[in-house]
Amino acid sequence: MMGVTKAPEVWAAGVPIVPFVNWFTEIENEDPVLQQSDMATMGDPKKNKALFEDRSPIFFVDKIKAPLLLLAGGHDPRCPKEETLQVVDAVKKRGGVAEYKIYENEGHGFAKVEIRSTRIRGWRIF
Repeated sequence: MMGVTKAPEVWAAGVPIVPFVNWFTEIENEDPVLQQSDMATMGDPKKNKALFEDRSPIFFVDKIKAPLLLLAGGHDPRCPKEETLQVVDAVKKRGGVAEYKIYENEGHGFAKVEIRSTRIRGWRIF
Protein backbone atom coordinates (compact mmCIF):
# COMPACT_ATOMS: atom_id res chain seq x y z
CA MET A 1 0.00 0.00 0.00
CA MET A 2 2.83 2.40 0.71
CA GLY A 3 4.13 1.91 -2.83
CA VAL A 4 0.87 2.73 -4.61
CA THR A 5 0.26 5.74 -2.36
CA LYS A 6 3.75 7.21 -2.10
CA ALA A 7 4.96 6.44 -5.65
CA PRO A 8 1.73 6.06 -7.65
CA GLU A 9 3.33 6.72 -11.05
CA VAL A 10 5.37 3.51 -10.78
CA TRP A 11 2.48 1.03 -10.50
CA ALA A 12 0.20 -0.35 -13.24
CA ALA A 13 -1.75 -2.38 -10.64
CA GLY A 14 -1.50 -3.27 -6.98
CA VAL A 15 -2.26 -6.51 -5.13
CA PRO A 16 -1.91 -5.77 -1.41
CA ILE A 17 -2.01 -8.94 0.67
CA VAL A 18 -3.16 -8.52 4.28
CA PRO A 19 -2.45 -4.79 4.00
CA PHE A 20 -1.60 -2.36 6.75
CA VAL A 21 -3.53 0.78 5.87
CA ASN A 22 -4.34 2.84 8.95
CA TRP A 23 -2.12 2.57 12.00
CA PHE A 24 -4.70 4.31 14.19
CA THR A 25 -7.45 1.77 13.55
CA GLU A 26 -4.91 -1.04 13.24
CA ILE A 27 -3.88 -0.58 16.85
CA GLU A 28 -7.49 -0.19 17.99
CA ASN A 29 -8.62 -3.41 16.28
CA GLU A 30 -5.66 -5.76 16.45
CA ASP A 31 -4.83 -8.47 18.94
CA PRO A 32 -3.80 -6.96 22.33
CA VAL A 33 -0.35 -8.59 22.29
CA LEU A 34 0.36 -7.16 18.85
CA GLN A 35 -1.06 -3.83 20.00
CA GLN A 36 1.53 -3.65 22.78
CA SER A 37 4.31 -4.61 20.37
CA ASP A 38 3.32 -1.91 17.87
CA MET A 39 3.09 0.72 20.56
CA ALA A 40 6.53 -0.27 21.86
CA THR A 41 7.93 0.12 18.35
CA MET A 42 6.07 3.21 17.11
CA GLY A 43 5.00 4.88 20.33
CA ASP A 44 1.65 6.21 21.34
CA PRO A 45 -0.59 7.18 18.40
CA LYS A 46 -1.81 10.27 20.25
CA LYS A 47 1.71 11.49 21.03
CA ASN A 48 3.20 10.49 17.65
CA LYS A 49 0.27 11.47 15.45
CA ALA A 50 2.40 12.78 12.55
CA LEU A 51 4.42 9.55 12.37
CA PHE A 52 1.29 7.39 12.42
CA GLU A 53 -0.32 9.50 9.68
CA ASP A 54 2.80 9.34 7.50
CA ARG A 55 2.96 5.54 7.85
CA SER A 56 -0.76 5.04 7.16
CA PRO A 57 -1.54 4.68 3.44
CA ILE A 58 -5.22 5.48 4.05
CA PHE A 59 -4.25 9.16 4.28
CA PHE A 60 -2.78 9.05 0.76
CA VAL A 61 -5.48 7.05 -1.05
CA ASP A 62 -6.24 10.08 -3.21
CA LYS A 63 -2.85 9.58 -4.88
CA ILE A 64 -3.57 6.00 -6.03
CA LYS A 65 -3.78 5.70 -9.82
CA ALA A 66 -3.55 1.92 -10.26
CA PRO A 67 -6.43 -0.53 -9.89
CA LEU A 68 -6.19 -2.63 -6.72
CA LEU A 69 -7.00 -6.21 -5.79
CA LEU A 70 -6.83 -6.45 -1.99
CA LEU A 71 -6.63 -9.83 -0.25
CA ALA A 72 -7.28 -10.32 3.45
CA GLY A 73 -7.87 -13.04 6.02
CA GLY A 74 -11.16 -12.98 7.92
CA HIS A 75 -9.43 -13.91 11.18
CA ASP A 76 -6.26 -11.89 10.87
CA PRO A 77 -5.05 -10.75 14.31
CA ARG A 78 -2.45 -8.42 12.75
CA CYS A 79 -4.37 -6.74 9.90
CA PRO A 80 -8.10 -7.08 10.55
CA LYS A 81 -10.27 -7.24 7.43
CA GLU A 82 -11.71 -3.83 8.35
CA GLU A 83 -8.37 -2.37 7.24
CA THR A 84 -8.90 -3.72 3.72
CA LEU A 85 -12.48 -2.49 3.62
CA GLN A 86 -11.35 1.05 4.52
CA VAL A 87 -9.21 1.17 1.39
CA VAL A 88 -11.88 -0.32 -0.85
CA ASP A 89 -14.42 2.26 0.34
CA ALA A 90 -12.00 5.19 0.04
CA VAL A 91 -10.78 4.25 -3.45
CA LYS A 92 -14.30 3.64 -4.78
CA LYS A 93 -15.57 6.94 -3.31
CA ARG A 94 -13.09 8.81 -5.47
CA GLY A 95 -13.95 6.78 -8.58
CA GLY A 96 -10.99 4.40 -8.50
CA VAL A 97 -10.93 0.64 -9.00
CA ALA A 98 -10.62 -1.57 -5.92
CA GLU A 99 -11.63 -5.22 -5.86
CA TYR A 100 -11.18 -7.38 -2.79
CA LYS A 101 -11.44 -10.89 -1.46
CA ILE A 102 -11.76 -11.78 2.22
CA TYR A 103 -10.76 -15.36 2.95
CA GLU A 104 -12.94 -15.88 6.03
CA ASN A 105 -11.15 -18.98 7.33
CA GLU A 106 -7.65 -17.53 7.07
CA GLY A 107 -5.50 -15.34 9.27
CA HIS A 108 -2.43 -13.24 8.50
CA GLY A 109 -1.36 -14.82 5.23
CA PHE A 110 -2.90 -17.81 3.57
CA ALA A 111 -2.03 -21.35 4.64
CA LYS A 112 -4.48 -23.40 2.60
CA VAL A 113 -3.12 -24.64 -0.73
CA GLU A 114 -6.41 -24.10 -2.57
CA ILE A 115 -6.46 -20.45 -1.47
CA ARG A 116 -2.86 -19.91 -2.52
CA SER A 117 -3.55 -21.30 -6.00
CA THR A 118 -6.78 -19.25 -6.30
CA ARG A 119 -4.85 -16.15 -5.25
CA ILE A 120 -2.21 -16.69 -7.94
CA ARG A 121 -4.86 -17.28 -10.63
CA GLY A 122 -6.60 -14.10 -9.48
CA TRP A 123 -3.41 -12.08 -9.86
CA ARG A 124 -3.02 -13.22 -13.44
CA ILE A 125 -6.64 -12.40 -14.29
CA PHE A 126 -6.44 -9.06 -12.52
